[in-house]
Amino acid sequence: MANVPLTGTYTSADKNFTFKITSADPSNGVIAGVYTTNYSPIGAFTSEGNVGHYGWVFSKAQGKDGVAPFNISFGGSQRPNQRPYNIVDSWNGAYLTDNTIVAEGTRSFVNSDGVVEVGSLGTLKFALG
Repeated sequence: MANVPLTGTYTSADKNFTFKITSADPSNGVIAGVYTTNYSPIGAFTSEGNVGHYGWVFSKAQGKDGVAPFNISFGGSQRPNQRPYNIVDSWNGAYLTDNTIVAEGTRSFVNSDGVVEVGSLGTLKFALG
């Protein structure tokens, strides 16, 4: 079975988001690595650990499993110990045959003052660099 998605750091076309894949488990689709955003209501933040998932389909064109294109999701969240806020970024998309990712991002933010922000991060291409 092919070792996809490829390990390495994927950077969004606008340079505001990175998704580093350190391992991808073909038995359960779990991706370990690091997600980083350069901006948010709390500034830049990073999440590390199990930060994504992927799932293959059987490729008729290639006659096998474990090859692109396939679905992929990733993101990160942060909630400090005193719980003054919680922020969650989620990206869902596809890993393509050229080892890029096209994904749509969303963000939700809630703080202890009752501020709620929910919105789109856009549709972006992430390239392996």
